Amino acid sequence: MSAPTPAAVSSMGDGGRQRFGRDRRIVAALAITQTIGYGVLYYAFSVFLAPLQHDLRASSTQVAAAFTLAVLTSALCAPLVGRWLDVRGGRALMTAGSILGALAVGAWSQVQNLPQLYAVFVAVGVASAMALYEAAFAVVVSWFDGQGRANALLALTIVAGFASSIFLPLSGLLLEAYGWRRALVVLALLYGALAIPLHAVVLRRRTHPPTYRRGAAGERAGPDRARCHP
Repeated sequence: MSAPTPAAVSSMGDGGRQRFGRDRRIVAALAITQTIGYGVLYYAFSVFLAPLQHDLRASSTQVAAAFTLAVLTSALCAPLVGRWLDVRGGRALMTAGSILGALAVGAWSQVQNLPQLYAVFVAVGVASAMALYEAAFAVVVSWFDGQGRANALLALTIVAGFASSIFLPLSGLLLEAYGWRRALVVLALLYGALAIPLHAVVLRRRTHPPTYRRGAAGERAGPDRARCHP
């Protein structure tokens, strides 16, 4: 999100400065958790595909089906996640999703056969629905108004877009150094150590009143909300 002008900052009361600081913390926290979340739960799979295929004595199609299962599971969970976010906000949900994601990646490191792999990736799909973009965007939309919302969404999308650039080479280095099982343990610990506390401590439900817009004739309009145009 864009920084306010010096005059705007000087005119803020204590509440305004606290709100601006929390705005920045929320965007920064979500940028970190989305980057590492996509890196570990999404992009790392392609790095471990070949060693999984070798150790599980399975075809590439059979192993890749696990990732497809995760994507389908995430899509099926989306309506339930959306209803939870509408009623209770994202803090508890995204924290729980981070815990589940870290546990799932840790369990992934221990799989011995395809059924176990598929079960793990069902859990990865549920965790992705709870803790990745859809939930993060809902938190941003509920917290910010107007241009601040647009700036926050843009910042979050740009930063998290580097997930593949960071985690594909990082996963490859870990694979070469430790083997795929230990590499996944390292990634699970890294994800859990960052995402769980950031979601639990930084995220909050909105307590400030919405910003109201003025219509063309100067009348008071409803609260500024994100709109979808056909």
